[in-house]
Amino acid sequence: MGYRPEDIEDLLATTLADLPKQELQYVLDHDEYFWSSLFDQDSVVIDGGTSIQRKVVFDTAGTAKYSGVFDTDEYKTKDVIQTIDVHWAKLTANASWDEWEIVNQQNSTKGYINLVQTRKDQMYIDLADLMEETMIVAPVSITDKTTPFTLPYYLRVLDSDGSLNTGSDFNGSTVTFTGGGTSTVCAGIDSAVEAKWRNWCGVYTGVNNALLKIMRKALIKTNMKYPIFLKSPLIKERALKYRAVAGTDTILDLMELVDNKDDNHVSTSKEVMGGMLVNDGNLVRVNKIPVIPLDTLDSATYSPIYFMDMAWFKPIVHDGYWMKTTPPQNHKPLQHTVYSINVDGAHQILVENMKRCGFVLHKSS
Repeated sequence: MGYRPEDIEDLLATTLADLPKQELQYVLDHDEYFWSSLFDQDSVVIDGGTSIQRKVVFDTAGTAKYSGVFDTDEYKTKDVIQTIDVHWAKLTANASWDEWEIVNQQNSTKGYINLVQTRKDQMYIDLADLMEETMIVAPVSITDKTTPFTLPYYLRVLDSDGSLNTGSDFNGSTVTFTGGGTSTVCAGIDSAVEAKWRNWCGVYTGVNNALLKIMRKALIKTNMKYPIFLKSPLIKERALKYRAVAGTDTILDLMELVDNKDDNHVSTSKEVMGGMLVNDGNLVRVNKIPVIPLDTLDSATYSPIYFMDMAWFKPIVHDGYWMKTTPPQNHKPLQHTVYSINVDGAHQILVENMKRCGFVLHKSS
């Protein structure tokens, strides 16, 4: 006698709750799962309605001045607060089993456990692949409210007129969407109007000493400090937490540059950039920042090198709705022998200060 449907549902629920250790191997699509790790380990958990909104101030009323004795004051105010508006991006994946598959394994506990574990792992791998492949391209269009705001969405290489940046400054203004359109509006604020909502970007021609100088300048320019007497808790200093990513060939060129500078891979007080080396984990570090190779960037236009300060370029997940797994459900009446589980979540990237969130270095072609 085979399992009854209710027996199968109970068995699935019990098995999923306490899967033993298995030695299952998977041949994966990507060398590095950077984004799924980032959202799992370094994310900020927040709640909030249909979108995430933050206030940002770009200017002051300009009341400060040096004055003489009995000079009169000019009292004025200026409404300079704008709103950052970031939608939640919902993602989902699922795993399914047919009753017939389960019945075939009813006399083999190990075989049944492997079956459940394999389907569940495939579900999570699908989810990880989706994040890795989505976060390195811009959304489809300015009206796309399904795709999260991504790395090239925030760290842009085009000026406000849509032309490629040719200098090294806060020139990143225009988003190029995967659907072909462009816009200077980023997270609800127009970079063509507000210059302080443009990201730092710089052009490099090759991985050489000139690139190191551009990196130095970018790290200095994006590490601005607030006035020491500014006590507002809303803009308190945050600890730097840099991450950097680039295509594989760019990383290899950086490693070769390091080899030429320090054959022993030893960082000393004289080391270029205060610590540019290749460590035992096969990562190249710049100013102690690991630069991680992403195969998803191997064919990226303009060979970008992205630096992100996670204190300001914040991965966020929804409080109570991240990696939420449903119990096994039967698909009656259309698929009465099929059982499935789902994993769901909502996440996003939130940038509150474009001048401090990081920078992108890119080639001109």
